[in-house]
Amino acid sequence: MPGCIKEHLIKEIERNLKDLQSMHVHNVENSGETYIRWGKTSCPKESNLVYKGYAAGKHYNMGGSGSNLLCLPKNPEWKDYKEGENADTGKLYGIEYEIGYNKPYPNTFHDKDMPCAVCQSKRSTVLMVPGKVTCHNGWHKEFFGYLMSQAGKNSRTPSEYICVDEKLESVPGGDSSRNDGVVYPVEAVCGSLKCPPYVSGRELTCVVCSM
Repeated sequence: MPGCIKEHLIKEIERNLKDLQSMHVHNVENSGETYIRWGKTSCPKESNLVYKGYAAGKHYNMGGSGSNLLCLPKNPEWKDYKEGENADTGKLYGIEYEIGYNKPYPNTFHDKDMPCAVCQSKRSTVLMVPGKVTCHNGWHKEFFGYLMSQAGKNSRTPSEYICVDEKLESVPGGDSSRNDGVVYPVEAVCGSLKCPPYVSGRELTCVVCSM
């Protein structure tokens, strides 16, 4: 093989290797797990914002629909639909903070609508740990705050437990107290739950960790 052709092939292989390495680095940087940062419109510095939106879920005293909470984007897209409310459908409502006391959140957020942000961590695994504000060894803290859920009353339908950021934000103009979908701080209750270490009536913390 002539020397000039061999040199050209070597350079071509080197370029291809560099391209593959660049693609690998790019994919690693953007292959992290996603999570929802409830109560905020931004992500921690080391995570990427996928989108920000509005917390939504079922009505507090209606059966049916889903039990999990969703982070709805601010720019919905529509396809086939029928105008007007229909009987045999699931229902989604905006979520309000219900904070009757000044702990763990300021009651100035009472009845205000909750925002949310969908974030992508740079790490491949994300875990929400209830009852902690620090992560276990080897894990990176994304954010911490307090557990919130539906109120523990027989008249209420259940929701999931979510980790709401320590420093609350609210949706601008969302303070009309419609009380459709609502979340409250979560307290520990002694009994089957071991006390100590838990304390009855104390609001529970939470932390979102990644690895």
